[in-house]
Amino acid sequence: MAQSDPHDAEWGVLAANEGYGRPDSEEDYEQISYEDAMGKTWGKNEKKPYRHAAHAMIYAPDGKILWDMYENKAVILMTMRFDGYIGFPGGIMDDGETLEFWLNRELEEEIGLDLTRHSFTKEDHVLSHVIHKKKLLLHFYCKRVTLEECLEIEKRTIDADEYGFEVLGPIRVPMFTFKDNERGLPIFLSNKFIGNAKEDLLYCIERENIMTKEEIQLALENCEKFKARYVR
Repeated sequence: MAQSDPHDAEWGVLAANEGYGRPDSEEDYEQISYEDAMGKTWGKNEKKPYRHAAHAMIYAPDGKILWDMYENKAVILMTMRFDGYIGFPGGIMDDGETLEFWLNRELEEEIGLDLTRHSFTKEDHVLSHVIHKKKLLLHFYCKRVTLEECLEIEKRTIDADEYGFEVLGPIRVPMFTFKDNERGLPIFLSNKFIGNAKEDLLYCIERENIMTKEEIQLALENCEKFKARYVR
């Protein structure tokens, strides 16, 4: 009789995917094209072939002036994950399904996305990366909606099937910085993000013309200054 793997006993139903939630360094991620990611057979002849995962950013331009002082440039939706990291909704794809089909199903389960109105397609794809040490291909998507639609999507999260399990709640990215150059976006960027979620966030903030490259760089510099003083 085959012995059970003690790792499976420790992690239960999470055992198959437990290793994917470990932190990585930026050097572990190699950017590749969507076509290379999908057109190649990654690790087919290896004991553990590569798997695909897809995640998505939903946002709306805002422009609201907070406290008569700070412009909130956009509403960007992220989530607090079950493991304590901040990330985007999505997940690892099962064999035999297309990437966009799987992403939409995950978004329906995790944030209650109404697929009749806001389903993701190949046209929403932004970036793909491969992380060889985890044998994982990561795909990131981005969709702009109206502010009213964004608020509706945010509210639907608490009624989603996975609310309280995989998703512990919706999180907005503070798209403003106080005059102390710390509170707001810089401090938010000091949080722990899953995988390369922070890099995907910043890439899309620039790509969608929400902030300039210079504004993003300043927020990152102020984030590092904050961490140097307060984060131990």
